[in-house]
Amino acid sequence: MLWTQRTPAKPTTSLHSYVSNLRGILEPDRPARTPSRILVSSPEGYALRLDDDAVDAWRFESAVRRARAVSCAEAGPLLDEALGLWRGDAYGEWGPGSWVDGEIARLDELLLMAHELAMASSLGAGRPHEVVPTAEAHVRRHPLREEGWRLLALSLWATGRQGDALAALRRAAAVCAEELGLGLGARLVELERAILRSDLDVLSAAVPAPATPSTSIAVVERPSPRAGPVVGVTGAPGVPAAVGSGAAPASPAPFVGRHRELEVLEQAAGAGLGGGAVALVAGEGGAGKTALLARFADSLRARGWTVAAGRCPDDAGVPAAWAWTEALGELARLLPPEHVGPLSTLIDPLGATVPPHGDATAGRFRLHTAFARWLASAAARCPLAVIIDDVHEADEETLALLGRAAGVQGVPLLVVAAYRQGQADSRLAPTMAALARRDPFRVVLTGLDVTEVRTLVRSLCGREVDAEVVAVLAERTGGNPFFVGESARLLTAGGDDAAQAVARVPDGIRDVVRQRLARLPQEAADVVRLAAVAGSETHVAVLREASGLSPTAVVGTLELCIADGLLTERAPGHVSFTHPLLRDTVYGDLTGLRRGLLHGRLADTLASLRPDDLPALAVHFTRSGDPAKARQAVAFALRAAELAEHRYAHDVSVDLLHQALDAAELIPARADERAERAVGLLGALLRAHVRAGSGDAAIVTRHRALEVAERAGREDLAVAAFTAWTEPTPWLTRSHQGVDLHVVDALDRLIVRPGLAPADLARLLQARVDELPEDADGRARVAAEQQLGLARSAGHPNLLAAALTTMTKLLPHETQAARCIPVVAELRALTKRHDLPAYRWVCEQVDAMISAIGNDSEAVERHARLGLAVARRYRRTDDGAPVQVWSCHGAANQQWVWNLKL
Repeated sequence: MLWTQRTPAKPTTSLHSYVSNLRGILEPDRPARTPSRILVSSPEGYALRLDDDAVDAWRFESAVRRARAVSCAEAGPLLDEALGLWRGDAYGEWGPGSWVDGEIARLDELLLMAHELAMASSLGAGRPHEVVPTAEAHVRRHPLREEGWRLLALSLWATGRQGDALAALRRAAAVCAEELGLGLGARLVELERAILRSDLDVLSAAVPAPATPSTSIAVVERPSPRAGPVVGVTGAPGVPAAVGSGAAPASPAPFVGRHRELEVLEQAAGAGLGGGAVALVAGEGGAGKTALLARFADSLRARGWTVAAGRCPDDAGVPAAWAWTEALGELARLLPPEHVGPLSTLIDPLGATVPPHGDATAGRFRLHTAFARWLASAAARCPLAVIIDDVHEADEETLALLGRAAGVQGVPLLVVAAYRQGQADSRLAPTMAALARRDPFRVVLTGLDVTEVRTLVRSLCGREVDAEVVAVLAERTGGNPFFVGESARLLTAGGDDAAQAVARVPDGIRDVVRQRLARLPQEAADVVRLAAVAGSETHVAVLREASGLSPTAVVGTLELCIADGLLTERAPGHVSFTHPLLRDTVYGDLTGLRRGLLHGRLADTLASLRPDDLPALAVHFTRSGDPAKARQAVAFALRAAELAEHRYAHDVSVDLLHQALDAAELIPARADERAERAVGLLGALLRAHVRAGSGDAAIVTRHRALEVAERAGREDLAVAAFTAWTEPTPWLTRSHQGVDLHVVDALDRLIVRPGLAPADLARLLQARVDELPEDADGRARVAAEQQLGLARSAGHPNLLAAALTTMTKLLPHETQAARCIPVVAELRALTKRHDLPAYRWVCEQVDAMISAIGNDSEAVERHARLGLAVARRYRRTDDGAPVQVWSCHGAANQQWVWNLKL
């Protein structure tokens, strides 16, 4: 149809004129009055006669047809060429409802099929790691295409991420149910069964095992608009050839010495076979802890042990308890738990999207119990070694789980923890004290002797080195293997003159790193700096996008850095620094301005390539210091804090919320909006402080929120500041000795504010009672009774438990013990029905005081023991470690027992 509106007066004449002009454009060199060979006359009117490769849509269809008929290896280039023909939407110049709608729909469907065929070809060619990011982006754009979900699950499974593969299929099922009201298709159901059965025949049919490994890096363009793989590193040294083999990456340097240290670890393994043992490995940075553990792990595997290993990275952008995610992910592939349940928050790195139900303390206890039961069950089936490296960088939840693992006894389980000497600070001290009670085997790594230094230098330099040079190296490095290795690499760049070689040996490890970095071409040095900002380990695709270099340039620079020993390929598609000291030095030498710029680039790249990596996104957006990115920084930090809460890593949540507050200061906004945002963030921070056991910090945070609300003149925000305290803290006392009349006056004003929700009013009344613990004028008693009435009508267990606890504080045990007893009985029944351990402790505490008033020493002792048991069961950091303030009151009760007996 040529005219969609008014037809011209002489349509035939107009059409002939248009055709004549079009022929002149299509064939400008055609002689006059000769027939056209392209736009020809036909019985139906006019027709285009073109070669098969003259129209990009025809070439695209032809390439897709040929790709279906060839091998996966041959199909990849064909599909890359076909998808590269697309430069936008098909017939994008025509609007909807046009004559070409049917052809647009046909080509769009063919395009999606080509994308999926390209991913399937990459899988069939043995490159599953390249498919993961592409498939993830595909299912986000087209969530109803089951083939995309199938390819995503297969690629995850093939890269050893069995838990992620099952999580992807669960996401697909949720989408189908919500959008279509249907279940998964037959192919996805069968794939899910195969993953659960670990049926590797199904996997190998789609993803063949790789051939002889080679150290090459394959890089292609981004997944949009082409469907090729993003980036991958194939045949990295030490990468397992088979899925789930659990092999450890090979060490980039030769292993020298450490015979005595290995003997101690072998003794620990022997003790572990007898019912459990603990080993601690300590050493300064670069002493070779990781290399020693890798050597020991290989020895254990050779003797039939199951080894689950994890490392605590020093990156702020990794999820909480990451070392256990690594270790348990490996264990899940080899000896999966009978029931995943709460363990899913540990096994699935970023998949925890549902908040924990009920009391956080009880939920954490259930997780730790399931964790210990799984380790005991796995060890009972096969001797198990759990190795956690770099414990000095661990967060609180990692340390808590380490303590629980060390407490598993009666099965062949060896727990090994390695940490850097001099960095075992007060945060690590309780865990070390608890592990000491297990009488651990201890290994302290000192420097290599001169003979061992000579062996190491000869191996790295590929030749004998003058004895004088070796002696200087041994002296200046203290025999530190990493320092020796880095210095030896500098020697390979010089001549053979001993005096000159000695002069080139730096006095400090950071000087060594700076000299090595200075030898690199500028482009390579820039990529190394970007990698340092990205973290200790990053994906090659992220470096390519953030650097703005071509794929070929990125490959060249990375291969140069790998050959020079600065970087290594630890897993397909990932590069990391060969030692944390390298990364620390490179990052530390960057100016603040340069760091902010590189963090900003990485933030934008990750938002595009890895939108679910919340901790990393939070760190890079926040550290960019860019006001234009501040809103995203706050949003990602909040989501990452929620993820940490799902893992009960409350200290990590606190850090992330501090990041959110810092970023919020950069957001340009009106005063009211800034106040609302600040009070909301401070409320979240307050709750995280309480869950982390930092009551004083929570009180300070509430004061900050109240100050913000008062400066803004907003009583609604003041209500939010007080009612943000939703966590049970019956043991907490005020941080000040006298009455804070300012806070009391504020509460008196807020309590009479009209329109308050019952739950908010109940919490305000509780805060009012807590601020005036002395009930001289009876106002506190009236407030407590009003709170109890509101809590009963609301029907919320935590509100009611808090109100009952408030009543026990206001009933003097000396004169009103009889009235207090039924209140405690109701509270005790409530804690049993709803699993509220904090208030269960209150019951034991109050009953102990009532028993003391009645001079019943046996009852006091019994309730004190029960209270201490609750405290240790739910709030310990590890076996035998000092519990928080809960146990102090129990100790006081025991003092009463001794006084009564006297």
